[in-house]
Amino acid sequence: MNPNRIGTLSEKKAICYFVEQGLDVFDSCQDTGAVDIITFNPITGETKCWEVKSENFRLTGPKKGNRISRGRRNIKFTKIIHMIYVDKDGTIREGTRKWLEY
Repeated sequence: MNPNRIGTLSEKKAICYFVEQGLDVFDSCQDTGAVDIITFNPITGETKCWEVKSENFRLTGPKKGNRISRGRRNIKFTKIIHMIYVDKDGTIREGTRKWLEY
């Protein structure tokens, strides 16, 4: 499948994941922005920005089966943009933050 279609499909799966959690979801109308999805929790008022990544795994070599690391599109907003990963089978994993002190 075309990589752009894989990315679009991953975004749609992430939207369904958030809607099932009871969140309001706002999809980006751009394909090059820093944020793919914005979620709003109508109960708590919490708003989060998300970047969606399609997970891929190494097929050969000594690290066969390991995830391929995908970097952020815009590292300037690392503190406010959350990551969500969608596997090819539809499994969704929210990224964990590694807090660094500067």
